[in-house]
Amino acid sequence: MSKRCPDCRRVNEDSRIFCGYCGAALDAQVRLIQDLEKQKEQTSKPSSSRERGDVNFYVSRRAPQPKKSSPAPWIFLGLLAVAVILWFLFK
Repeated sequence: MSKRCPDCRRVNEDSRIFCGYCGAALDAQVRLIQDLEKQKEQTSKPSSSRERGDVNFYVSRRAPQPKKSSPAPWIFLGLLAVAVILWFLFK
C-alpha cells in the first residue's frame, strides 16, 4: 500500500517519511511532532519588538539625495554686491 501526501495529495512509496514532491511529512506522528515544535517556537518568542529589544534597522534602497543648500548666502552676496556698486556710484 502506498502513502498519499496530505498536502499535495500525490502518492508516495511506503518507505518514505516525507513527500517526494512537496516535502511534507507523510507520517502522522512526524506531523504531530512538527506541529508541536512550531507551537513551542511561537510561544517562546516575545510578542512585541519592545520586549525583544529590537531596533528598527530599516535600510533605504534609494540613492541618497544631494543636500539642497540654503539661498541665504547667495542673497547676502547679492545685497553686498549691490551695496558696493551703489557706494562707488554715489561717492
